[in-house]
Amino acid sequence: MRYYIYISFLILLFTVLSTSVFAQEEIRAREIIDQRIEELSAKTDMEFDFSELYDHFLFLYENPININTATVEELRSLLFLNENQIIILIEERDKRHGFQTIYELKDLDGFYTNLVLDIKPFITFEISSRKQKISLSNMLKYGKNQVIVRYGRVIEEQEGYSPISEDELTEYPNRRYLGSKDKLYLRYRYRYSDKISFGILGDKDAGEEFFKGSNKQGFDFYSAHLFIKNQGRIKALALGDYHLEFGQGLTLWSGLAFGKSATSINLQRHSRGLRANTSANEVLFFRGAAATIGITKNIEVTGFYSNKGLDASLNIKDTINSDELVFASIQESGMHRTPAEVEKKNAINEQIFGANIQYKDKGFKIGITSYATIYDTEFYKDIKPYQYYDFQGKENINTGIDASYATRYFSVFGEAAISKNKGKALIIGSLFNLHPRLNFTVLYRNYQKDYQGLYAIALAEGGKSQNEEGIYFGSHLHLGSKNDILIYYDLFKFPWLKYRVNTPSYGSEFSFQYMRNINRKANYYVRYKYEEKLLNDSEEETVLQDVSTVFRSNLRFHFSYTVSKSISLESRINLSTYHHEPKLQSNGYLLFQDIKYKLPSIPMNFTLRYAIFNTADYDTRIYAYEHNVLYKFSVPAYTYQGQRYYILMKYDISKNFSFWFHYSQTFYTKRKTIGSGLEEIDGNTRSDFTTQLIWKF
Repeated sequence: MRYYIYISFLILLFTVLSTSVFAQEEIRAREIIDQRIEELSAKTDMEFDFSELYDHFLFLYENPININTATVEELRSLLFLNENQIIILIEERDKRHGFQTIYELKDLDGFYTNLVLDIKPFITFEISSRKQKISLSNMLKYGKNQVIVRYGRVIEEQEGYSPISEDELTEYPNRRYLGSKDKLYLRYRYRYSDKISFGILGDKDAGEEFFKGSNKQGFDFYSAHLFIKNQGRIKALALGDYHLEFGQGLTLWSGLAFGKSATSINLQRHSRGLRANTSANEVLFFRGAAATIGITKNIEVTGFYSNKGLDASLNIKDTINSDELVFASIQESGMHRTPAEVEKKNAINEQIFGANIQYKDKGFKIGITSYATIYDTEFYKDIKPYQYYDFQGKENINTGIDASYATRYFSVFGEAAISKNKGKALIIGSLFNLHPRLNFTVLYRNYQKDYQGLYAIALAEGGKSQNEEGIYFGSHLHLGSKNDILIYYDLFKFPWLKYRVNTPSYGSEFSFQYMRNINRKANYYVRYKYEEKLLNDSEEETVLQDVSTVFRSNLRFHFSYTVSKSISLESRINLSTYHHEPKLQSNGYLLFQDIKYKLPSIPMNFTLRYAIFNTADYDTRIYAYEHNVLYKFSVPAYTYQGQRYYILMKYDISKNFSFWFHYSQTFYTKRKTIGSGLEEIDGNTRSDFTTQLIWKF
């Protein structure tokens, strides 16, 4: 323990004593994206492909928004500005006949220093910009192509790939994976400004077959899209795979969305309507066709149809008609590595069709969404008490209405929805600019226990928009140009039972963050988060079981320092506690040091991390985002005791080619095996690497 503390002290001391200047817009842009991804990932143990989020911000970085001509929709696409700030910016822009420099934005009400620095990489102040028309010659001349080839694998042998006798494998075919441990990814995309995009990608997970067996066509998963935007009355047209985002996500939202976050109190969703799917997520998208048509200057209508297969386990329904097949759950992992997993692939068919109509006028917007979801097989499960109000059957209909209104001093937004079974849900919130340096937000949500929104991703503590009522308060205080304080408090209750909570329950969550920009070279933040909920005293699924309170807290100190134009450093200390009464409290900590180095004379840069962690159990796990090759995302949960390091290298071979390499290794001090089941490694070390080549032309 003393050794760990000593090393950590030296790391922080070295960071503080280092000197020089470092300012690169590209680095700043990537840091902003990384922060958003870390916030998203900390909410779930599932692995997601955040390519679309990266795509969005990288496109804005390469094609910055002209702040002097930007529309409301373009300003919303920055995802940093709330509705009040957008109104203020447009009003002041009109008064001043445009802005000349970034410093003018700092003088606007509500535009604090950190916000201006966040949007700086994605905006420009050019007075005019030439718009390119869609023509074959322009598409060939100005269009951009990108090809990505990626390969990776875990180095140590895992149980699923270890030798096994033919007799045992014949008797127990699911004791080994069908394919190799290689991970493969191929993506091609063409993009002409923001007007046209088309592409295709293929993805093979470790353990899946490739050009044989169940995947004679090559990759296990394929995705393709054609997307056209802003062509006369056609505001958007999608063929292939796409996403839909409307309102506050209570009725229909297929993409990723931010929820409660210590770095932002702006909870109002900036829905982007229809957009292309460019990620390898195998569930969170639609497949078919959709279009948004401008009926008048203020009215738009979106119609959509989707038809795709979903992974599920088919069972025989226990009725007189014993031949009837049903499914009890949808498998979202996208893994098809064993015969059992392959059997579930595309076992059911899902069709979705519906429409959205929106009216927009300056700061006011109202929309109505309605769609039907139809399965070719009945959704039926032998329900447990907490699942009593879950969806069952073959079809569901969701309808919702959303609205928002904004001025420079306040904004209000909300959405109400109803499902086929008459279950209802409501979310309503408001943001107030009480002072140029003080923002305050309040949000109320009430999702009835029988509301069944299969594609609803509204703000929620319980993971889905059902069986929850809560009220959220948040505030952002700007203390001059160098200091910011962000606070939120969320009080919630669950009217019905939940998984591992055999009683109606309640809870609360509190977060406090202080951020300080020491100077142009250094900044830090301190974040404290505390939450409490009720939980069954035992993991056994019995109806009669006592519940008690769980307390969880997390304290983080993060320090960033720029040493030179070539070197920057980041240090973090993270402490976590978990207490499930009346058991003893468990604790954990994570310490890491990042070093980013860019060679001065060679187009090559490195990112290195060394981390030390010690957590008592899985409940005190700590998440930390890791830099990886472009479009691959790593947010490991640090659990138990050990050390972890990784190195990321990027080399720009030429203007059009870049090579990426990532290697990581985790060493556990008190474990003889890592993982479980077919993922188990016989040993205390896990290593993996990823290589990637990107070709732009």
